[in-house]
Amino acid sequence: MKTTVGEREGNSIRLEIEVPAEAVDRGIDVTIKQLGSEVRVPGFRKGKVPSHLVVQRFGMEAIVHQMLDDHLSPWYAIGLTQAQIDPVDRPEVDFEEPPVRGHPFTFTALITVMPIAELGEYKGVEAPREEPVVADAEVDEYVERLREQFGELKAVEGRQVAEGDFVSIDAKGYRDGEFIENTNLEDYLFEVGAGYLLPDLETGILGMDVGEERAVPVEFPEDYHAEELQGATLEFQVTVKEIKEKNLPVLNDEFAKDASEFETLLELRLDIRKKLEAGRVAAVGRAFRAAVVQKVAAGIVVDLPPAVIESQAREMVEDFARSLSMQGGDIRKYLQATGNEPEDLVKQMLPEAESAVRTTLALDGVAAAEGMEVSEEQLEERLGKLAVAGKVNPAELRSRLEESGRIKEIREQILRENAAEFLVENAVPVAPSEAEVASPGEPDEEPIEEGGPEESPAGE
Repeated sequence: MKTTVGEREGNSIRLEIEVPAEAVDRGIDVTIKQLGSEVRVPGFRKGKVPSHLVVQRFGMEAIVHQMLDDHLSPWYAIGLTQAQIDPVDRPEVDFEEPPVRGHPFTFTALITVMPIAELGEYKGVEAPREEPVVADAEVDEYVERLREQFGELKAVEGRQVAEGDFVSIDAKGYRDGEFIENTNLEDYLFEVGAGYLLPDLETGILGMDVGEERAVPVEFPEDYHAEELQGATLEFQVTVKEIKEKNLPVLNDEFAKDASEFETLLELRLDIRKKLEAGRVAAVGRAFRAAVVQKVAAGIVVDLPPAVIESQAREMVEDFARSLSMQGGDIRKYLQATGNEPEDLVKQMLPEAESAVRTTLALDGVAAAEGMEVSEEQLEERLGKLAVAGKVNPAELRSRLEESGRIKEIREQILRENAAEFLVENAVPVAPSEAEVASPGEPDEEPIEEGGPEESPAGE
């Protein structure tokens, strides 16, 4: 096949694709054979109808029309590969003469491609950057969370249930004296006031003694997860079986030894501060990078065809569906639960999609303006990481990516990352206003939070 790329006009490029006569003949023969396997002619077994009878039955014009339906898309795909063009919408295909056996066939495809952006200011861009400072109060809060984890629950006697107690209860829900299925709790331990159960049930046991039984009216919210209980009011018969309170360890060197690899509380606090600072530095860096790239993207001049934005939105919806699937979810159930149609999601994604397209065009523009290229070392490093993550051989992964053409996507991603890094290196950090200050970054490793009880029928 021969592909000729025409001059770019705005966001369109016209390809002229010439299909050799041999490919035309082969396409016609395949179509005749396919039709012959489907048609029934008296005196011939199915699939054994001679070609000339198939042509007589359908006519060459109809056969050529069917052949184009089957082969035009593959021919177009080959032309795109030869021209190394990525379309963003369906092409407008046209031809002057239909295919004729023994002759080459030429058709044109008018393709919408990604627009080229005119860069605005991109060197020396000013963007807010917060100072990565960690306050003593943040270290104290972190230590207190760690201390909570090492607290011990101990039974208490001689007093009633109070806020913050850990209480074990039995409970059953009734409506008009009839027990309601799936409202039975046995030896259910929870922290009062932590929100594990519905508010009415948690507050209803305040002031109860161990062994005491009480009727507690509980109102279920209108959006409760169990549809049969939405908006219902049940009477729960509740028995308090045990009251416990959490005894927290004393903050001293012994606590540091139990909670960490450090010998002293001071060493533990210094390590926590170090982690908090590392997390803050990383968060501030990400926020500054995003602000710089966003400002450069906002400054480009570009004519964005709606098809480009819609294509990006659809890709984002597909990514969302894949993410749901990886987490055990289902996009169809999500749409049903939210009352949306697939096209509703696409429309919702359009503003974010436009922003993503502008960012991509800005980074591509910077890379082109600065003559950036992806080095073989950078590509090998990225492929190595992908191979480790996918548990495959790096050489095998590269071969598969090159065969599928996805190696180009990897290069483009690296190139855009390089462009973003260039922008950051040449940006000017300024003090952020109060509204622009980023939220504190979390440390790289946090203590494991103490898990609550499993969700119960009376839980929120």
